[in-house]
Amino acid sequence: MTDITVEAVSTGRTAYRVVPDPDDPIILQIDGRLSRVLDISATGFSAPPDVVDAGRRYPFSMDLPSAKKPVTGYVDVLRVADRELLHCRFVNLAPEELDALHHYVLVRQKEAIRSLRGSHGTFAD
Repeated sequence: MTDITVEAVSTGRTAYRVVPDPDDPIILQIDGRLSRVLDISATGFSAPPDVVDAGRRYPFSMDLPSAKKPVTGYVDVLRVADRELLHCRFVNLAPEELDALHHYVLVRQKEAIRSLRGSHGTFAD
């Protein structure tokens, strides 16, 4: 049996985040501006620092590749020491939108695992 070790840097976020597929990005509209999502979880996402200001709440809409309709609502932009990106936390999303986010993150997790398995030989399921 082969052991797989996973290490993660503690960022204070409470959900597993994934990076969108570069060939199928998540298109984000926030405060009337288009941007890209750098990473996403069921609780929020990261965006480039020049999109919005920290410490404010903004309306957003995003097109998840796996969802039938855009996820919309509000996000709080968190103040963080890392100025290379903004952490945005979803605010009171509807259950259907949460399901769409969970589904997308799960699909990307499975793709990452398949990619690891493919690059390191095959493992028994």
